[in-house]
Amino acid sequence: MKNILLLFLISVVYIEVNAQNPIIKDFGMADPHIYIFNEKAYLFSTRDADSTAKDFIMPDWHIWSSDDLVNWHYERVIKPSETYMGKGSTKCWATETVEKNEKYYFYFSNGNESTGVMVADKPEGPYKDVLGKPLLAKDLTPGLEYDPTVLVEEDGTAYICFGWYLGKNEDMRYYIAKLSDDMISLQEKPKAIVLNKEGGFYNDKPNLHKFNGKYYLSAGSLYAISDTIYGPYDYVGNSGNGNYGLTRQAHGNYFTWKNQWFHTWCKFHLDSNIKFRESYITYLHYKDNGEMVDDINFLEKHFATGVGRYDANWDKIEAEWYMKAGKVNKAESPNGSFEIQKIQNGGTLYFPNIANLSDKETIQFYVSATKKGSIEIRDKNETGNILGICNVTGTGGFKSYKLLSCDLDGLKNVNDICFVFKGKSTDILHLDWFSFK
Repeated sequence: MKNILLLFLISVVYIEVNAQNPIIKDFGMADPHIYIFNEKAYLFSTRDADSTAKDFIMPDWHIWSSDDLVNWHYERVIKPSETYMGKGSTKCWATETVEKNEKYYFYFSNGNESTGVMVADKPEGPYKDVLGKPLLAKDLTPGLEYDPTVLVEEDGTAYICFGWYLGKNEDMRYYIAKLSDDMISLQEKPKAIVLNKEGGFYNDKPNLHKFNGKYYLSAGSLYAISDTIYGPYDYVGNSGNGNYGLTRQAHGNYFTWKNQWFHTWCKFHLDSNIKFRESYITYLHYKDNGEMVDDINFLEKHFATGVGRYDANWDKIEAEWYMKAGKVNKAESPNGSFEIQKIQNGGTLYFPNIANLSDKETIQFYVSATKKGSIEIRDKNETGNILGICNVTGTGGFKSYKLLSCDLDGLKNVNDICFVFKGKSTDILHLDWFSFK
């Protein structure tokens, strides 16, 4: 009843929500994919309609948008009756959306049987089924033609990957094909993707993304890496740890925005026998060797808060939890975690939505440095009012840390903080975390 009521409200009013983990509560949100179009985040999801169902009942797709990954505005429902699937289908399975040639392409699954494509002029739609039939028809390959992922290269070349990977079964593979420039037809016959190392890497809903010239193919939070998009791919491991639904069933995607990486995924709300899911989000980091790491520390301490929100009463705020950055680098720290390094003059870190700041008098930074520099604490952005300045001296090297403290003033009505770094070095300091007193 709760899900039916929410859907009714969505159909008649403007809905704003700021639930975090789960991203949207009590909605049955599954297969979340967040994309950045025109400097705005768009979340496309499927919906589990029945919180007691033992089979998937997925009657439609939904689009939400956000300017900050905190506050979400409901945009649109896409119904199967708008596609070749027809009215009354409950097999609106996982999707993918990409932009090319100033058009937006929404690739959708008709259960595990076929994949279609819709096109729109705006990311929020409306979308139109331009083919009126599958793009990936049933029996196109020896495998299954559903759960698409699409990657558009820097030169505009696009590839679609789909299906189910099941170990040594040569038919049950992920298949990949180059898309034609029109994005609604295939330029070549699909090829099976090969994994050199498998490591238990099997499930449906593949996802492709790219980082530092490498191709990442994921199944839930398990992933493999290749130097070429066709593979072969080498299994690496789990970006998570099995908790919070970070398993091979964690359908979702990895994405970057404002020089930060994030991971969004879904989890069966009760257990895998009940087909009702909810969706989560956390920060994502890359090790020096290219391995991905979900920020489990953040999930364990601040799961319900979600990304993009903080509390000045927390014992510490990790520097890598920023929401926007410039002229800095996030990397592994000597203590085995992550920190901010290679900070240049004018480098910035942005932390919005900090609760309980008004009564704080000082800020502490846990840093390492080899030369002199300073950290300006500013209101809202890099040109905002200066709330304090912390001078930094050498700490004895980048493996030697000190806790520095400076006074703050003018915090009344301040919610958003921006750090501005000043110094003559191209690696002014390394910032591990900060806290308020």
